[in-house]
Amino acid sequence: MNEKRVDLFDEWAETYDESVSGYEGFPFEGYDEVLGEIARAADPRAGMLVLDLGIGTGRLAARFLEAGCSVWGLDFSVKMLAKAHERLPQVELIKADVLGDWPIDRDKRFDRVVSGYVLHEFDLDSKVRLISRLVNQHLSPSGRMVVGDISFETAAEREAAKKRWSGSWDEARQKWQGSLWDEDEHYWAADEAKRALSGLSLRVEYRQVSFCGGVYVIQPAIASE
Repeated sequence: MNEKRVDLFDEWAETYDESVSGYEGFPFEGYDEVLGEIARAADPRAGMLVLDLGIGTGRLAARFLEAGCSVWGLDFSVKMLAKAHERLPQVELIKADVLGDWPIDRDKRFDRVVSGYVLHEFDLDSKVRLISRLVNQHLSPSGRMVVGDISFETAAEREAAKKRWSGSWDEARQKWQGSLWDEDEHYWAADEAKRALSGLSLRVEYRQVSFCGGVYVIQPAIASE
């Protein structure tokens, strides 16, 4: 992760929760509902070991602690991790880049790997490599990975959203509003993601939660049979 993005999230840490909760419109409409669907789809149970990728301020991780899970959280932002520690002091926190090297034993296995609003930072090839790494190295054989993010059912719907949210005309002020669509981010399309993951012997299920947010459940095919 480049320093510009690290600085952005460090600066955002103080106001992140307020800025995403109850948000209307692109890109965070349905944010709380997406986190709820991640927790529901993960089906957490007491005693499970959970890895939260991009833990941020700990909003998602809190749901797993409430279910009696032991939680590890990874993030590259020192200030986000500080917020997570303040909220959830019992979580094992790790400072690391999601795509980089982690100070986690190679054979450490988690019952659930979850992530909320993080992986759109990475292009599709990087997403696939990361998911493959997690499944092969850090997910228990009967475990599952659950990812909630900015996402659309199809690449065509994503393209339509891009045209809509790349700018808008403010009738009241009679001026063009700036873009909400970040060209440096890589929003999901479920049809595209499923094709890309099809060669990894994974079962991938997807549920659209809001018009711009959805949840993926990813698990080894043998575990889902």
